[in-house]
Amino acid sequence: MPLLWITDPHLDRAGPAATTRFLEAVQQSDGDPIVLTGDISNAARCVADLERIADATGGPVYHVLGNHDHYGASVGTVRDAVVALAERRPEIRWLPPAGLIPLPDGRLLLGVDGWADGRHGDPRSTPLVLNDDRLIEEIAAEESRAGKLAVKRVLADADARRLATLLLRAAEAGADRIVVATHVPPFIEALAPESREAHPHWHPLLVCGATGSVLRRVAARHPGITITVVAGHSHRACQVQLLPNLRVEVGEARYGAPRVMRLPS
Repeated sequence: MPLLWITDPHLDRAGPAATTRFLEAVQQSDGDPIVLTGDISNAARCVADLERIADATGGPVYHVLGNHDHYGASVGTVRDAVVALAERRPEIRWLPPAGLIPLPDGRLLLGVDGWADGRHGDPRSTPLVLNDDRLIEEIAAEESRAGKLAVKRVLADADARRLATLLLRAAEAGADRIVVATHVPPFIEALAPESREAHPHWHPLLVCGATGSVLRRVAARHPGITITVVAGHSHRACQVQLLPNLRVEVGEARYGAPRVMRLPS
């Protein structure tokens, strides 16, 4: 059974024709599981867009949230909304609370959102700023750059702790192949070489150091478990083998042109 992957569709920025093509491609999946690694749209329409994707596929949709999915609201509000959605429509599951999901190919799927936490590069001197700082309520409430960074690190660290728990549970369950879905790439090495995003100015905004530390540690301790990480956020395709048993794939994305890909084997 094919396993499909969607990342950063940004449906709020896709025109009617592009959206129609995208949903037609989803419909052709004919009920195959879909893994969605964030930036579905924005807070006002994220739930409705998840339902549109689920209606098109007729199968399960497993997702994490991206930073854009909180734009125009708070992290708490959006999380409450997707938890309520899962209760109403069990085929649409936000991965962090969903736990371990057996995939048809024998792998276990788990996931956390991930937040760029400024643990790579210099978050206080980079001239670059994402709209997170003014469009996500918890971050916007902080006036200083240091205060905003502190909020992001709290979010990233909470996701890293959850990731560590999920990976431990998977190891205890005897899993030998795990897929980790997340939004923000967990390693600098997963930023496409020679791209503008590989510049150190971007590192604080495009990498979640907290989840990266967990993944390296767990992979090193469990060499018999193969971990494949799928992520988005940077919009630049990149594949990197961090350890013999730890691989990261970042999906390509373009505003206005959402697409469906195949989940890496």
